[in-house]
Amino acid sequence: MKKFTLTIALISFVATSVFSQQQDNIDRLESLENGNQIQNENQSEDKNANDAVEINLGKRTISIEESDNKTYISISKKETPQKKANRFCGHLGGIGFGFNGLLTDFWSTSLNAGDEYFDINSSKSFAWNFTCPGVNIGITKHFGFVSSVGFTLNSYRFNNNNSITKGSNGIVLHGGATGVIVPLYPLPGIVYKKSVFRTAYVNIPVMLELQIPANGSYNKTVNISGGVVGAVKLWSKTKVVWNDNGKRKAKDNSDFNLNLLRWGTTARIGYDNFQVYGTTYFTPMFQKGKGPELYPFEVGVAFTF
Repeated sequence: MKKFTLTIALISFVATSVFSQQQDNIDRLESLENGNQIQNENQSEDKNANDAVEINLGKRTISIEESDNKTYISISKKETPQKKANRFCGHLGGIGFGFNGLLTDFWSTSLNAGDEYFDINSSKSFAWNFTCPGVNIGITKHFGFVSSVGFTLNSYRFNNNNSITKGSNGIVLHGGATGVIVPLYPLPGIVYKKSVFRTAYVNIPVMLELQIPANGSYNKTVNISGGVVGAVKLWSKTKVVWNDNGKRKAKDNSDFNLNLLRWGTTARIGYDNFQVYGTTYFTPMFQKGKGPELYPFEVGVAFTF
């Protein structure tokens, strides 16, 4: 009887301990769940009260923040870790704007006899460039190679009352796939208000850049670079605008016998993210024997990422 009583007492003691421990665990879980729910509610309230989006673009961070039904946009320079701060970082990727010109010989802009129809107004012949952030290969912290892929749009504004097209022996071949480049004049009595020739290329520059720290600061440098650039033609077209009982315009999206590939040299000099650049192509604009022998060049400014 004593053994039975002791056994019952022992079982009761163990059961009470286990039940008490389980109840403590349940209370602890409920407390954690309540705490997480409160934390999630606070995070949700904070998120609703202040939503922000950050976009990284090269060395810059664009922050778009919404607060009190208003949108705030700010641009800041990313904080660079010390390890990355000691690496070479070239000044190539960015946007550029410049002016176009045409060479006929070594640094000569005088057109050959018979090519006067290709006289352009350089002050209205624009170049637009966009270059992706560059790939850097540093030799030292302030000296190395940089390369990228970019897009160039060149617009040539004709000075005279003409456009260009394909023709043969002075006869215009409308929509023809053969022929050489010849001038296209309007009907008698019509004067073109605007006549432009546009080309678009994908280009790949490879440059060697030297950076000189300015004012004792290693973050602000004077940059000098030069190298080669290759390009592939995307498209070309002409556009003319005139008045004839209202505004009229016409476009031609032919290939105009342009060379598919071209290469040249390019150079830059600038301070920090502002650059002045010049590019000259050694490949003639048109295929040999199918147009005037002209070599494009451009000068302008660029703002790097």
